[in-house]
Amino acid sequence: MASNASDELIGTWVAGWAGARGYETRNEGRVHAALRHDTTEDWEYVIYGPSKEELAAVAETLKKHPNRRLTAFDDSVEQLLATAAEVGLKVAADDEVLMVTELAVHDVEVPLPAEGFMFQIERDGTHAYVSLHPEDNQEIVAASGHVSAVEGYAIFDRIITGPDFRRKGLGTLVMRALASLAQEHDVDEGLLIASVDGQKLYASLGWTSLGKVVNFKA
Repeated sequence: MASNASDELIGTWVAGWAGARGYETRNEGRVHAALRHDTTEDWEYVIYGPSKEELAAVAETLKKHPNRRLTAFDDSVEQLLATAAEVGLKVAADDEVLMVTELAVHDVEVPLPAEGFMFQIERDGTHAYVSLHPEDNQEIVAASGHVSAVEGYAIFDRIITGPDFRRKGLGTLVMRALASLAQEHDVDEGLLIASVDGQKLYASLGWTSLGKVVNFKA
C-alpha cells in the first residue's frame, strides 16, 4: 500500500476526481488543473511537492483570477506553508487529509441496505454512483457517493449523508457499496480526500492518512 503521496499518485487522484465530476482537465508542467464548472466556474490547480518557483507562478495566476484555487500536497506541510506565504498565497482551508486503503480488506459483495432504505446504483464505464433512499420516499437522497477506477486505484468522492440521516450507519453502507463496485475493475487501493467529519468514519473502515491537504487562495 502507498506509504506517502507522490506526483503520480496525485495525478491519479485528479483523474478520478475530475472524471467523476465531469470536470475538464489540463496539465501545465507538473501542475494539474480542473475546471470546476459546478462551483467556482473557474480552474483549480493541484500539485504535489511544489517548488518555490511553481508556487510563485500559480500565485501570480491566482492574483489575476481571484476565483481560482490551488490544492497542494507535500511531505512537509510546514515548509509548504512557509514557502506559500513567501510568494503571497493565503490558506483557504487546511483541515482535509488524503487517505488510502487496501481494497482487498473490504467486502466484495454490495451490502444490504439498512431497514427501510433502498440502494440506487448507476454505472458509467469506470465510474459508479451509489445513493440510499427511504423506501417510502425515493425522491429523498439519504446518503450517496461516487467511485472511479483509474490505473489500479479506486477514487472515492462526494461521500455525503443528509443532515436528517446521520449517525445511522448510512455513510458506512455507501462506502462498503462503493468499495464492492470498485472491485469490478482492476483496482488494488482506494484513495480519497477526507473532510474533518469524514476522517473518523474512514479510519474506522480501515483507511489511513497519507498527509494533510492544503487549499490556497491569492
